[in-house]
Amino acid sequence: MLSGGNADPEGVSQSVHVLIASASPAYARGLAAFLEDGPLVPVVAHTIDGALTRATETAPALALVDERLGDGPGSELVGELLRRDPGLRVLCTVRDDGPEAQVAALAAGACGVVLTTWPRELVAEAAADALRGVSRFEIGVVRSLADMARRSGAGEARLTEQERVVLRLMRQHLTYKEIAQRLGVSWHTVRTHAQSILRKSGVHSRRDLDGWAARLDEREAA
Repeated sequence: MLSGGNADPEGVSQSVHVLIASASPAYARGLAAFLEDGPLVPVVAHTIDGALTRATETAPALALVDERLGDGPGSELVGELLRRDPGLRVLCTVRDDGPEAQVAALAAGACGVVLTTWPRELVAEAAADALRGVSRFEIGVVRSLADMARRSGAGEARLTEQERVVLRLMRQHLTYKEIAQRLGVSWHTVRTHAQSILRKSGVHSRRDLDGWAARLDEREAA
């Protein structure tokens, strides 16, 4: 972990893996170049599945997650990462750092945002703060999220981690057999998860799932 207030991670005695997830290879490489000095070791992925695999392999202490990945929204990846490792620090990369973008990042579980136009110094400072456990959100953003939570109400069915994985693959228009092969489970197990997803979503066919899942993404990012 980083110590002190210096954005340059000097004094860190061991390597710290940093997961960088973006649909854009050029942007991911640029962020990696910003952070590869010193003890930080960037690992790059361009899809949710790829990022989860790299996270399992490297156990990162910090993740920088873009708004979009090759197979889904960044908020979905943030949720999966934090379910697997609640202690992971996450920064969301955004095109603008206005209140709406910050509230969406905070709601997803991030501890701050990184503007895509920031230079190396600001990106390194944000990474240093995140690794030291410092939240970079303004108090007004936190209050906005609290207000939204009070207004949203409770009672929406929650998907399990397994159901979220199956849902993500269903949105890629894979058959139940293909999903079963991908996950190493039986066709009947996939069908059971799919039936549970349909029941919780209130829709009656796979064709209607995309619209419901998109609304779920928006609610979780709002």
